[in-house]
Amino acid sequence: MVDYEKLKQDINRKLGIDLTAYKDQQMRRRINQWVERYELKSYNGLVDTLDKDLEHREKFTNYLTINTSNFFRDTKVFDVIEGKVLPEISQRNRPRIWSAGASIGAEIYSITILMNEARAASSLLLATDLDETALEKAKAGVYLPNQIVGTPPKYLDKYFTKTSKGNYIIDESIKKQVVFKQHDLLRDAYERNFDLILCRNVFIYFTSETQKRLITSFVQSLKPSGFFIVGSAEQIMDPASYGLQRVSYCIYKKTV
Repeated sequence: MVDYEKLKQDINRKLGIDLTAYKDQQMRRRINQWVERYELKSYNGLVDTLDKDLEHREKFTNYLTINTSNFFRDTKVFDVIEGKVLPEISQRNRPRIWSAGASIGAEIYSITILMNEARAASSLLLATDLDETALEKAKAGVYLPNQIVGTPPKYLDKYFTKTSKGNYIIDESIKKQVVFKQHDLLRDAYERNFDLILCRNVFIYFTSETQKRLITSFVQSLKPSGFFIVGSAEQIMDPASYGLQRVSYCIYKKTV
């Protein structure tokens, strides 16, 4: 398994995922683990399997795009979102909110619940991801117990229904407020004029050059005084160089 550069070209051509933007060490380790798990023996064996087995191809794409999420992830961040960010943007005229790299929708649904609790209206609650399978799961709104573990009991009782199998279905009144779209952060144009953008636990997998490019694009998509929220391992160095100021743990505000 020596020709990793060729594999990156093959994956880009077959799956449309540009691995040159990702950190080699982390991504290569993940792919090697996959090759060993399925006894594919080599990168060529992986590529051949992707060509012949559509189910394997779908599973590998899901694995590669790292779709992990749960409701109200990171209490410290959501406390500030609930206590400061949402009250401030709700004073504006129907704010626009974007959850980028939304995975299975837990984050955008968490935001939607808080907006409903505050009786705050929005003009757009957008959730995007590269992975269509993850977006379909988000639209279905069915979650395993470990995915709702951070949900305050008062919200769990009010906005979820427990199934006979022990899973949880989010209420239709929440689902219908969210717009889900496929979006490639590396290739597609970004919508503009957002009051709040969340892109959490996504940057960590990209190279520093790609991170800078994405942050710049996100800031351009924010309205003046809009908020940008990243993951706990993704603190922005020198936020002022992007026109941001740090508001709190993982939370930044556009200064221009």
